Amino acid sequence: MNILLITKDSELTSIVESFAESSANSTSCYCSEPVPIKVLSFFLTSLPSVVIVDDDFMTPNSVTLIESIRNVNQKTKIIFTTSDSSIELGKKVSQLGIYYYNIKPIDKSEFNELLDSIIKSKTQQSF
Repeated sequence: MNILLITKDSELTSIVESFAESSANSTSCYCSEPVPIKVLSFFLTSLPSVVIVDDDFMTPNSVTLIESIRNVNQKTKIIFTTSDSSIELGKKVSQLGIYYYNIKPIDKSEFNELLDSIIKSKTQQSF
């Protein structure tokens, strides 16, 4: 499984890369300019099963990016993480088909369980 991480958050990057190493999955990280068209282009070259969107990195373009990803591939699991606990953001993003919504700080064991459950569900869908 390929995991695309869209962030500059070193803690989140460390958690995901550590998980990927221990589970024999691959990761790619987009941490350049937070411009939706550039991120979408990277998404298209990566073809990930899971995308982790860090709102703290993509604000104010997170919703636009997620809508674009959904238009390209409905099956991609999107994990949304943010330090913004506003109800308005939660409502906007939840309507876009987010698989998991996480408010920072990130709990490493909970995040690992989340990624593990996605892998297990992907494996079961293959049979």
